[in-house]
Amino acid sequence: MSREPAHKIASASGRLLHYGLSVLSGLMLGFSFPPSQLGVLACFGLVPILIVLSDFNRIKPALRHVYVSMMVFHVITLNWTGGYEHGNDVYMMIAGGVTMLVHPLFYFLPFGAYLYIKKYLGGGVAILSFPFVWIAYEYSHSLSEWSFPWITIGNSQTYDISAIQYISFTGVYGISFWILLLNVIAFVLYSGLSHGRFKPLSQRSLLLIGLFIVVFIVPRWHGAAILANVPKNMAGKKVTVGIVQPNIDPWEKWKRNSFDVARIYLEKTRGLLEQQSPHPDVVLWPETAIPEFLLLPSRQSLLDTIRNELARLDVSVLTGVQHAVYYEDSSLAPPSAKRSITGQRYDVFNAAVFIQPCTIEIPWYGKMKMVPIAERVPYPDAFYFMDFLRWGVGIGGWQIGPSQVLFTEKKSDARFATLICYESTYPGFVASFVRKGAEFISIITIDSWWGRMSGAFQHQRYAILRAIENRRWIARCALGGISGFIDPFGHEYNNTELFTEAAIERTLERRTDLSWYSEHGDILAQILSLVGLIFVVTALGFKISRLRLGNYHVHN
Repeated sequence: MSREPAHKIASASGRLLHYGLSVLSGLMLGFSFPPSQLGVLACFGLVPILIVLSDFNRIKPALRHVYVSMMVFHVITLNWTGGYEHGNDVYMMIAGGVTMLVHPLFYFLPFGAYLYIKKYLGGGVAILSFPFVWIAYEYSHSLSEWSFPWITIGNSQTYDISAIQYISFTGVYGISFWILLLNVIAFVLYSGLSHGRFKPLSQRSLLLIGLFIVVFIVPRWHGAAILANVPKNMAGKKVTVGIVQPNIDPWEKWKRNSFDVARIYLEKTRGLLEQQSPHPDVVLWPETAIPEFLLLPSRQSLLDTIRNELARLDVSVLTGVQHAVYYEDSSLAPPSAKRSITGQRYDVFNAAVFIQPCTIEIPWYGKMKMVPIAERVPYPDAFYFMDFLRWGVGIGGWQIGPSQVLFTEKKSDARFATLICYESTYPGFVASFVRKGAEFISIITIDSWWGRMSGAFQHQRYAILRAIENRRWIARCALGGISGFIDPFGHEYNNTELFTEAAIERTLERRTDLSWYSEHGDILAQILSLVGLIFVVTALGFKISRLRLGNYHVHN
């Protein structure tokens, strides 16, 4: 019987170990995200892949293992993007699969930078640089129309609010940096022990263990002190906010008569007002609650029906709608603008409008942060020929809203911002509304697109981060759940269940003070990113020096 040579067996077992560790990293990262409450896994989740990468000198084969690890991570955290639970939209299923297979390639940026630094500056400098180049990736990945901050690693820690109170200074990237520091300390400890550079009870080992414990615990001490001193009563001005969650099928609503849909919301708003005391100042309806171009003259009858009933009820409503803006001169329209049957060019917005009793003017806000491809092809004026890439359910091909808008409720004089769905995952964007004067924040969304898969739960948990970062109350209205309220310290109230009808209300404190993060935004992330860039540039400089030195020896 022939046998495999020993070196081939060792090589095969080594490859198996490497891929096994890569998968383990993906599993740990994936199960650290909501709805799993094992956020602590993220504090060690990168260690296995760092162990794998320490065995590679060449970047290309190392990145294969990075891809495997990040793909597993994506399959666990983003499996909901395809809507596979219900299978209502083939395009959604394809797009979800592409997201899980393609987006892991973005992680070649932080890992590639780490491997590049390791190659030219050595492993010690590389592991020191790793938290910085990772933050540089996460922050930069939130800036363009290709941005996708949904799986920022700091988003994994929302179930332990005592550990994340410091993000009122740092934003969510402070959590990411904290997680990366813990992973680096754990990896250095493992590496030193496994390579015999120090023993388990040596001074170095104990120092690293102590450092890990201190880094792990200090945020919790800080957070516990903050939460222990939260005022029991709201001292400032107040506003009462109602939420209507009708649980209308998000697929079928686009086919229904808009008057019938409006009547459902009006009846539930009436019921909320009859049941609740105090009377809500503002009632929220969800994203595209009225699947119509409500402000167009051709829809005046529908708008009048809604306005007349709200005047009778004496309540203001913020609702999601479609909104269209037509260009009088079509030559001024961008290439991505749509064309009507008459040839006139126009843009369509995923919008929110604020309707108040006895008020003629209806301010509107157009969503500014879009889900890439699904809602808007990035940079459509350059790639307008790809506009066919969209869902087939009345959404997609949106234009970016022209500006940020704050709404003011007349009776209470309360000023607030509304975020439409995906926008709530952008920390700096949300903080900019608070800087403009938002006293509380509303979020309107659908979320029931995804069934009971993890997407709705993740989206709801991320709102906790925005509340703590900005020290603002958040009122969250979702078509089929999860709706509810979050206070400025991350405590949740009145959370509804998925796929249920609900009408809830709560009195919120209107706050005008700015947290350090609200005032200064992502300055920490920018500084950390700059440090990461310096590491990469230094490695590039060493590479150029080597090449020049090599050329010198060749020619001499």
